[in-house]
This record gives sequence, structure tokens and C-alpha cells, in this order.
Amino acid sequence: MSSSSDSDEPQECPLCCEDAPIELPAYETWLQCDVCEEWYHGICVGISSSECEHIDKYHCHKCVEKHGPSSYNGPALRRSGRNNTRVDYIKLNEGQPATFNQYLLRLDDHEFLEDEFDHIEDGSQVTSDWIRSRDTNDPFIVESPEGLDMVMPESSLTVNDVASIIGKDTPVSVMDVLTQEELKGWTLGDWAKYFHSDDRRRVLNVISLEVSDTELDKRIKRPRVVDEVDAVEKYWPESKRKPNKFPKVKTYCLMSVQDAYTDFHVDFSATWVYYHVLSGEKVFYLIPPTPSNMRKFESWSKSPEQAVSLFAEHVKHCFEVRVKAGNTLFIPAGWMHAVFTPVDTIVIGGNFMVMQSLNTHIGVYKLEARTKVPTRYRFPFFIKLCRYMSELLARKWSKLDKQAKSKWTLNELESVFALAAFLEDKLLGRDCEADEEKALGDKAAAKKHVSKLLDLVGVELESRMLPEEWANRELQLREGSHFRWIRPGMSQGSLLLASRPRRSHAANGVDNTSGKSISKIRKKTAERAQLSRTPKLRLVRGRSSADNSKLDTDSKDSSSGDENVNGDDALVALGIGVNRSRRRKLFAAGRASDSDSNGSSGSDVDSADSNGSSSGEDDSCQSSDCGDFVVSDGEDSRRKPRKRKFGQTGSNGSLQPATKLKGAKQRIAEKLKIKL
Repeated sequence: MSSSSDSDEPQECPLCCEDAPIELPAYETWLQCDVCEEWYHGICVGISSSECEHIDKYHCHKCVEKHGPSSYNGPALRRSGRNNTRVDYIKLNEGQPATFNQYLLRLDDHEFLEDEFDHIEDGSQVTSDWIRSRDTNDPFIVESPEGLDMVMPESSLTVNDVASIIGKDTPVSVMDVLTQEELKGWTLGDWAKYFHSDDRRRVLNVISLEVSDTELDKRIKRPRVVDEVDAVEKYWPESKRKPNKFPKVKTYCLMSVQDAYTDFHVDFSATWVYYHVLSGEKVFYLIPPTPSNMRKFESWSKSPEQAVSLFAEHVKHCFEVRVKAGNTLFIPAGWMHAVFTPVDTIVIGGNFMVMQSLNTHIGVYKLEARTKVPTRYRFPFFIKLCRYMSELLARKWSKLDKQAKSKWTLNELESVFALAAFLEDKLLGRDCEADEEKALGDKAAAKKHVSKLLDLVGVELESRMLPEEWANRELQLREGSHFRWIRPGMSQGSLLLASRPRRSHAANGVDNTSGKSISKIRKKTAERAQLSRTPKLRLVRGRSSADNSKLDTDSKDSSSGDENVNGDDALVALGIGVNRSRRRKLFAAGRASDSDSNGSSGSDVDSADSNGSSSGEDDSCQSSDCGDFVVSDGEDSRRKPRKRKFGQTGSNGSLQPATKLKGAKQRIAEKLKIKL
């Protein structure tokens, strides 16, 4: 049973700790035990207000051992889909956090991979061209802010300072680490009081305070490279950047107390993220965005397993990265991550979209739609941004010459194609919600830009790929193949490029294809196709003597030096099939002398095999087409003999031999030096 307090004065429950901020809205939800009828704050027993609505019978910590756990009339509803974990009532009675330390225990028990990402001392090398030309989409850390051309507040900045600069009455979203759920009704003044107090029996966290257009924002300048690559800055028209009609995700101030933890997640629409630690330290647990990992993450986030397992246990690669004061961490699109705070920490960070990652941005946007993530937790105005990008890109591409188009990387081209295909689906009404349809604006104009972009970029992509590879990749981009982990040394594209020739598998380890261009590769492919259409020599048997003579003549005309070859001699020369040949002649001889079954013996056949002078054998072989092997080309249009298994009886009653010596054809040709 649950309700809200009707009293004018806030009241404490038996589990409230000393100096608990019971005046906050989070303490307005109460639960009554159905056994002892004692009332408790929902937040004090670790149950959110939304979950209270689904409790059928609630049993407090005093009654749970005798009467069993509480029962639900349906699944507990939470923003993250997480089911409730078991509450530690002993610690709850002592006023300590009930379950958050279970996260710490799981982290301590799991063995993470060591940090193997780039640590860059000089931030001046981190430019837009450097990011475009990277051979990996791994995160990287810039050790010192020098060279990044950014401005940050002094490291001595405190939470009290933040509240004073922005305003103590400014609303702030606070996350309860126990339930990983948002607590409403807090202000920056309340948060500053909690952060600087000694009593933190409830571990809380602030990770979503956007400070753009505030006094604090005037003291902050993002890294230069972020402004250079941010798609919002590049493609959102200046004239349409109106308040509340424009994505405000540029600058965040994160304030975390010791032992704060944020479970595994992907930032909205898989945006890139930069974190600059002003003071304290952060520990990131990073999982690469492979297709398998993304499927597992989607399944795990909707499963009750999320409450009792660490997502890192379900994947092969999870890296532990420590970011200390003065470091700046860049996390590319799609990387799943959890964050632990070992000491009180203040971070300045922000989100941004990058052209070559549009494919991943779109993929996570679709994932959020499938999992019914509320709109307020998604990237704001995503569809409108995609529309603006398609308009500007279509105009730009219609004016580019061949040389300018060649400067675009494969990742960028694939991302632009995926963007156009994504908008095409929305314009055709496929999985298009009402607010998305409104954001598309003028559909006729949008269709025109999207169609032009698909044609122009599609032609450029096709020119850089082999035909069969482009056909496969086009289908993947249209259907939504969005996730990829590119390791150092791997080809960034799915296909062959002139700048990235195929690696040779030669024993000497030398890359024999170095310097080959797409035109040369295509020429070689055409030559191979022509060779495949050229008539090839083949071994033929079962011909009559007249046919053998004709085929022998044709064979000599088409290939000098090739001669008729007796099949038995060929088998003997190879050292194989002697018993098979002997057995075949036994059958043939037995069929020819059916009227006199005892007229020939095994020794007679052996003798015939040695001398090759048995007339009965010759007749039998002619009737059963088991005579000589001849070399024929592919132009022979005569109908081939019907294939029968060894020992199968033909229409004339004779026993037919196998029409093919399985596995021996190539060896015969090699032994006789015949080119097939």
C-alpha cells in the first residue's frame, strides 16, 4: 500500500536517518506494511514512487522473514527497465545505503582489461583531420589541456561556487545511485548543501546539468576539435537557432560524490562525449560497439538480469580506464560505458555528433525507439537535424567536382548514404511517429534532397568498391548495419579501397598488391572472368572409337601436345585405381559371357588385364562406354552420357561403371601435364 503524506509538516519514518532531508519531494511517497501496518518512506526502503504503484502486498524488513517478500501485480516500471535488487535490511536499519554497494562488489569481482587506448600528451595533434584519418574508433585520452585550445574553470571550483554562479534556485536533476532513478524537486542550493555535508548515507549523483547560456558557460570553451567536427555547429542554420528549438547538449557540469556509480549505458543517439576532469578522478568501464555487444546490451537492459548481473560479464572486451584531474577523455559514438567515482569529482563535458559516425548515431536512435526510451532522454531535435544535414549536403554534393569528392572518406560516404536512406524511410511513413513527421517539414522538398543525395553518394561509393561488394554493402546500409569496432591496423571500410589494398597471404609476408588501384583490380577481375568463359580441356570417357577419333582430332587442333590417354594406363601411372579398374573389367567380362558363367576365371581376367587382348572385354567395354579417356574442350555440344552410380544397370541391361572418378580428375590432369 502506498500514498502521499497529507500532513502539512514533513514527517520522519522509522528508517529515516538523522538530518534526513524529509522536506524534499522524494520523501512524499509512503509505503505501509500489510502485516504490521507500519509506514515507511519509499526512498528509505529503496523503492521508487513509480514502482510503488505496482506493489500488491508490501512486507517491511521486520515481517519479510516470517511472511515472505513483497508481491507485485505487475513488473516494476523504471526508466532503465531495471528490476528491484534485494534490499540489505540490516544496513538499512543502520541508516546505511541498502543496495548500492552491490555495484561495487560486482566491479571488484570482475576482471577488466587494462587500458590500451591512446594517451596523447600534446593536444595540438587532435584535429578534425586527425579524427577523420584515424584507423580506429577507440577512445583516447589527452593528458594535458595544453594544445586542445579550450578554456575551463579553475580546478579549485566547488559545488558551492557552481550554485552561486548559476543560481541556487536553479532546478537540478539528481540521480539516486541506489535505484539509478531520477529524483525530482532538487535545486542547486539543495545539492550544494548535500555535497558539502558530512552525512551522505544516501549516495546521490548529478550528471545532467546542462549549463549553456549560463554565467558558468561564459567561463568555458570547448576543445577546438569539438567545434570543428560537431554536426550541430556545422549544419544547423544560424537563423534557426532559437531558444528551446535547438539542441542544448554542448556543455554539462557533472558533480559526483565518492562511491557514486552510473550503470552501463549509451549516450543519447550514440553521441561522442568529451570529459574533462577539473578535480577528483573518474573510472570508466568501456565496451566496444560491436553488433553482438549492441544486441546483448539491448537484451540485457530489458531483462531482469540487469538487476543481478554486471553487463561486463556478458561481453568479451571491457576496458577499465582511469581519468585523473587535468585529463580529457574522448569517447567515440556507440561505446557502452559505466562510470565509478572513487573520490568527490567535478567534471566539465559535452556531447556532439560527428559526420563519419552518423551511421552509428542513427542505429542507436532506432534502438531507443524500439526500447521506448522517453523523448526527454533522447537527443533533442534529432530528425530536424538530419533534415538540415540532408538539405545542405545535397546542395554541396551537386557542386563538388571529382577531386573534391575523392577527399571524402569511406566512413563519411557510408554515413551520408545511411542518413539519406534513414530519411527516405521516414518520408515513406515507415516507423514514423507523429512528432517525427512534423519535424520533417516540407516532404516534397525533403524527398527531392534525399533522392539527390542517394544518387550522388551512391555513385561515388560504387566507384570505390567492387560491384558485388557494393551490392552487399548498399543493402546493409539501407537495412541498418550500424555498429562496428575498428581496431588499429584494420581496414576502416568493409570493402577494398585504393588507399587500402588487399593484404597478401604470401608466405614471405610481402604485400604483393601494394600500390594497386581499383582500376587495376577491376581489370584483373575482367581478365579472370574472360578466362572463365574460355573453353577448357577436360577428360572424357565412354566414347565410341569413331567419337574418340573425332575428339582426338579436335583436341590436337585446340591444344598441341595433348594425346589420347588410356584410362587404365592413367590410373596405373598415378598409382591409384588399379583394383577399381580390375573390378570394372570383372563386371564387364561377367556380363559379356552371361551364357557361359564358368567360361572365364579370375586368372583369365588377370591375364587379359596384363595383355589387353581379350576380345570379349573389348565388346563389353564398347557397349558400356567404359573404354578410353580422351581430352576434349568445352565446345563439345554432344549430349553427355547420363550419370549413374557404380553398379547401376543401364537401359540395355549392361552394368554401367561410374561416370566420374571422384577426386582423381585433377590428379590425372596434373600427372599427364594437361591444363584444365
